[in-house]
Amino acid sequence: MNSNESNIFDLINNVKKKALLIKANEILHLNKNINKKLIFVYSGPKVGSTSIVSSLRIFGIDQCNIIHMHDEEMLKVLGHIDGITINEIILFNKSLGRDVYVIDVYRSPIERKISAYFEKIGAYHFNNTDDKVNTYNIHKIINRFNKIMPHLATGDHFIDKYNIAIPENFDYINKYLLVQQNGIKYIKLRLIDTNIWPTILTKLLGFKICIVRDYESSNKPIKDLYTAFKNTYRIPLNLLNDINNCKYLNYFYSPSELKEYYNHWFKLSTTNFISYTPEEYKMYEEL
Repeated sequence: MNSNESNIFDLINNVKKKALLIKANEILHLNKNINKKLIFVYSGPKVGSTSIVSSLRIFGIDQCNIIHMHDEEMLKVLGHIDGITINEIILFNKSLGRDVYVIDVYRSPIERKISAYFEKIGAYHFNNTDDKVNTYNIHKIINRFNKIMPHLATGDHFIDKYNIAIPENFDYINKYLLVQQNGIKYIKLRLIDTNIWPTILTKLLGFKICIVRDYESSNKPIKDLYTAFKNTYRIPLNLLNDINNCKYLNYFYSPSELKEYYNHWFKLSTTNFISYTPEEYKMYEEL
């Protein structure tokens, strides 16, 4: 018996846990259209997952139910669901005989960190409105970003959260991973391959999908600042070298892709910069 099978057995035999899962299914409307594919887009934020969700809801409306989650905090905030994990909800629905898919996206780290920064730049990072922050000097914005950059948007759900057997190498030819564990199909995509997502997802899900773009920072109140940042930003060389050693980047990018990515940012690099230590960043978050 593998770990997922053991987890499912534990779930359906734990009366309290099962009651919470049944309630969660009701809150998330997972009991409707049980013959449809059940697709969890379970990813970190700012990786491009919203585009997949929007595309599935448009082109798969008759084929699947879609749940979009980043973490358990979303369960609490959006559904007042506590005491269970997203993985447990996924496993529980498979135990009910559902056809379950889980999709995650990998986005290159520098771009993801910039996007994560601008997602909360006003109220969180500068304790002000986005409209006011939009008037700030761009060098002030860049300095703050470099201070916290190493601590932004770290980790990968497919590797860190799913609790599945990860292939030794990413499939750089087909440009996706499909891991089937305990009957659940876990799919890993990369944002750099957006142009072939329709082909990949149509093949894996069994119905035709086109991809729509959605929820870009360039459409938000801070769009002028965001554009200025992208045009002005030069990454400190020491931070770029740290990124180049990232285990996730080195797993999902081939050697040639890594070289191309590094060279692209090396041309946009500048002198070293001292960022916050983990202790300083913790204090920053508390403040």
